[in-house]
Amino acid sequence: MKQLPWWRSSVFYQVYLPSFADGNEDGTGDFAGLIERLDHIASLGVKGIWVTPFYPSPLVDNGYDISNYCDVDPRFGDLDLFRKFVDACHERGIKVIIDLVVNHVSKQHPWFQDALNNVDSPYRDYFIFSKNPNNWQSFFSGSAWEKEEHTDYFYYHKFSSEQIDLNWANPQVEKEILSVIDFWIDYGVDGFRFDVINFLTTDGIGLDNPFKEDQQEHKHDINQPGVLDAVSRIAQHIRAKGDYFLVGEVGSEDLSLLTQYQSAQHLDVVFNFNLGSQEKFDLEKIYSEMKKMNSDMSGVPTLFFSSHDMPRMISRFGESQRDIKRAAAVCALQFTALGVPFIYNGEEIGMTDFIPESLQEISDIQGKNAYKTAKDKAHSDEQALLTAIKETRDNSRSPMQWNSSQNAGFSSALPWMKINKNYRDVNVEKQLSDSSSILAAYKKLILIRNSEPVLWQGEYEFFEKNGEIIHFQRSLNNQYIEVLINFGEAAVNPTFADSGHTLFGTDQQYIEKNEILIKKGSK
Repeated sequence: MKQLPWWRSSVFYQVYLPSFADGNEDGTGDFAGLIERLDHIASLGVKGIWVTPFYPSPLVDNGYDISNYCDVDPRFGDLDLFRKFVDACHERGIKVIIDLVVNHVSKQHPWFQDALNNVDSPYRDYFIFSKNPNNWQSFFSGSAWEKEEHTDYFYYHKFSSEQIDLNWANPQVEKEILSVIDFWIDYGVDGFRFDVINFLTTDGIGLDNPFKEDQQEHKHDINQPGVLDAVSRIAQHIRAKGDYFLVGEVGSEDLSLLTQYQSAQHLDVVFNFNLGSQEKFDLEKIYSEMKKMNSDMSGVPTLFFSSHDMPRMISRFGESQRDIKRAAAVCALQFTALGVPFIYNGEEIGMTDFIPESLQEISDIQGKNAYKTAKDKAHSDEQALLTAIKETRDNSRSPMQWNSSQNAGFSSALPWMKINKNYRDVNVEKQLSDSSSILAAYKKLILIRNSEPVLWQGEYEFFEKNGEIIHFQRSLNNQYIEVLINFGEAAVNPTFADSGHTLFGTDQQYIEKNEILIKKGSK
């Protein structure tokens, strides 16, 4: 039997570093706090951690604007502490995946500071300057072009004007990024998550983008023809150095596009936004997307329903804000279906969306820009705030809720953003002793997945939807695991292949709403 890569058997846990745990008591999460809380992550049974950006940054976009690729921002620690974090993870059998943003750098990065207003700078061609900008718009609203103060040139930025796009048509840029990758490999990381990797400007500035119903269609500024070749060169460089996990954030819900970035020559997996970013619970949509992923993808899909960029799963999918039964049912699907599961910190305790009540409580640039755009359109303060609340990504970024003490045990100092009001009811400590909690369900389901090779190697015998019931069987050699999850009203329990051995749930004539039944048997 072919040896599978280590990541195929892993459940991954995303840590949004500023909001996870504050170790130096300054109100911001850091590596000291993360190390202190590693035992919680290990207790879940996860085998990999994905850490969001921790590099020096002016934090225009919460660290996705990097001013130094090869250091740790003092807010989070230093390189020695980062190495201690990696070692502490490895001691617990946990691999470390780091976020790498290679589409753009911060305006404060030395490369751009040297190039800015200096047409003779050796770094000028690391970026894209033009005297005649086209109509491309920023994904954060407004033009994607910003005029230099002392020249007739404009510089290009797909996101904030403080996040300057790199010119991937320049081979020297690629050489620089490969050296950054080598730096972090030397620090012991086990893989990389490449942010907005399909946005790389590899073929320069082209035709104007078309408009549809007053909205610009990003036809020529992303998914440029040269991107796949660049990704392939990055991937082959890393694979030549060892067994590393390569994850791509491809900004699209189009499965036919996502699959292009996943191959032996490209990335191991891509984030399946076609499944994970659904705005509300729609079982037919979930089922159909999973069927398509199973049939159309060149490799295994990723299975996730929450991240730092979207509202929390329980708030989007629950019939109420505390619908933990449906949340547990969804996570059962994640851990038993074919794919690589990613869970977002706080999901395991059913954290819900933080809802800002004023503009001052909005930290995310996307929300702030939405407010400004609404005001520019003469919307009232109230209307603009509602627009900002809808667009902000703060809802999933509030600090982790550890206990019912002040600031939810996140920090003794005033947190960098407000704690969710429900922290006294929803926290880790309260759920540790509750066998009926969502935390208990997560631990049991991950344990089952870790213990059963069928769940990370087995293929589908069938994958069906009967009414509101998802029913499937996966097999490996002569073993099978059969899963039944009822997302609807109580229903007659379908007949299983044989009696088998129950791993989760109970045998009964009727399977109740949001109930899970997992069985193991032999052919």
